[in-house]
Amino acid sequence: FDDVASKAASLAGDTIAATFDDVASKAASLAGDTIAATFDDVASKAASLAGDTIAAFRRHLRTCSVLPESIAIADDVWIKLRATFRPDGHLAAAPILIEGKASPKALALANGAIAALQACQPYAMLPTDRYGEWKVLDLEFSPKDFRRG
Repeated sequence: FDDVASKAASLAGDTIAATFDDVASKAASLAGDTIAATFDDVASKAASLAGDTIAAFRRHLRTCSVLPESIAIADDVWIKLRATFRPDGHLAAAPILIEGKASPKALALANGAIAALQACQPYAMLPTDRYGEWKVLDLEFSPKDFRRG
């Protein structure tokens, strides 16, 4: 997580770095001391899941995703999180922020997406026989992926 703060500081200054530290700290507290994925890990494989499985995953996730009040649906903001799963469809660790615009809105979007991923588990629609394909997923989020609160 120090890498996240360090990279954020070099990209956007100390104010954003402090906020990234807050996100990393929150993620660490949610996941406990054993965080399997790190910032520079590469997703194990590109998921080649069927379109209906991906659609079911996104539909389920949207039920737990509330758009933060500071973000409008038309805002040009996006983030990418890396999520690591256990075979039973639960998160193996707290999702980590791996890409996104360095802005307060992006951080709010990341916090909202992390909260949604935590709240919506388990992800029973993910096929256990294809676990190797979805063990690590890089998930992009924009305001359009959230429902209005």
